[in-house]
Amino acid sequence: MGVNRKTKLIVLKKPVKPPDGRGGSKPTYETAATVWAEFWKPTITAVESTGTIISELIRKIAIWRRSDIRKGWQVVYNKRTYNVEHAYDHEKNETMLVCKEVVR
Repeated sequence: MGVNRKTKLIVLKKPVKPPDGRGGSKPTYETAATVWAEFWKPTITAVESTGTIISELIRKIAIWRRSDIRKGWQVVYNKRTYNVEHAYDHEKNETMLVCKEVVR
């Protein structure tokens, strides 16, 4: 993958679990990095369940190699948020993020 394909500037956020004062924690996210990325064509599935349509958008996002990203991180781009489901090394210098869009 060439440099000219990474045209989207994304924000990587990692989960942080601060104490909530009641013995538990509610996960929040803090910015870990801002990196250039290439978005691959998404995969969209739709299933009918109890009379409603349930849809899911899975997107692969290629970034320059990073070894710290794990399931549970988030990617933010253009007011959209994606949960990282899996991160793996792709080619020699890249990490591929398999992400699910968060619908709010």
